[in-house]
Amino acid sequence: MALTTIHNVAIRGMAACVPSKIEENSDYPHFDENELERIIPTIGVERRRVLEKGQTCGDLACKAAEKLIAELGWEKESIQLLVFCSPDRDYILPDTACVIQGRLGLSKATMAFDMTLGCTGWTYPMTTAASIVSGGCIKRALVLTGNHATYENSYEDKTAYPLFSDSGSATAIEYDEHAPAMYAELGTDGENYKDIIIHDGGARNGFTEESLKLIEYAPNIKRNRLHMEMEGMAVFSFALKTAPKSINDLLEYCGKTQDEVDYFFFHQANFYMLRKIIKKLKLEADKAPISMQNFGNTGASSIPFTMVTERREYLSQHKSRNVACSFGVGLSWASIYYETEKLVIPELIEY
Repeated sequence: MALTTIHNVAIRGMAACVPSKIEENSDYPHFDENELERIIPTIGVERRRVLEKGQTCGDLACKAAEKLIAELGWEKESIQLLVFCSPDRDYILPDTACVIQGRLGLSKATMAFDMTLGCTGWTYPMTTAASIVSGGCIKRALVLTGNHATYENSYEDKTAYPLFSDSGSATAIEYDEHAPAMYAELGTDGENYKDIIIHDGGARNGFTEESLKLIEYAPNIKRNRLHMEMEGMAVFSFALKTAPKSINDLLEYCGKTQDEVDYFFFHQANFYMLRKIIKKLKLEADKAPISMQNFGNTGASSIPFTMVTERREYLSQHKSRNVACSFGVGLSWASIYYETEKLVIPELIEY
């Protein structure tokens, strides 16, 4: 495990953005009636948000950042770092972070770069950006996330498509010598990288005509080699083993107990998995909010998204001691302990 302590960094606010288009899982044509009654309660997703053709999750992250900057009252020239984390880039080149820096009108002195993680797409860039800001040379930063799941997944794959939503988020952090410390525990199991994978389109297996060939693996499970493939049981086993241990290791490292934590914000993988993790940790349900019912698995954005949609009122009015835990693509995982105080959180943005 990688354990780290980060000083002098305060989280000032966060925003989340979703497409205005809604799809109901009850209308999904590749479920039969029996599956509707069984699968939807199990995955916990009744409806999802879907980008229109020509839109990207970079657009959603940009909208979230615009709103957050305005409500914070930050001068754009004061932002010196922008990190965008998503498995879904607007272009192969350049980095989406560079595109968003220009769209936001930030200073040309801004350092901007992408990270291409999926499920751990908030915890990893938060740790990275906070580590940079903690040195004191860069005073303000934005951590943006995006998820374009309807681009990654086959509409005809009933095992994946009904789970995911498109989303974007922005988190603002600032150098503050009086801020409480942030602690993180991170790790990687790259031996099992194939458990969540898109086979073609990268340098290893480039795009060919065969990449587009739709293959039927079972009834109502069709995808091509540009779609995400996931070994569901292997990922479930990984998450159930890794998430509780990561949290326990983190709390031991930072000298905290579960009772000293107000909220545990988990990556919103699926409802059944989250219930198992929460039960294994013996957490009270109201300390581990879930945002999946109306928004699905929002991928890299799922932790800030859950904070915005499920605990906005509390976090914007109170101090809060929090743990975020994410796990998935890589395979990778990360848990962060962080404290907040009266965050600036705009209402959920629709695009």
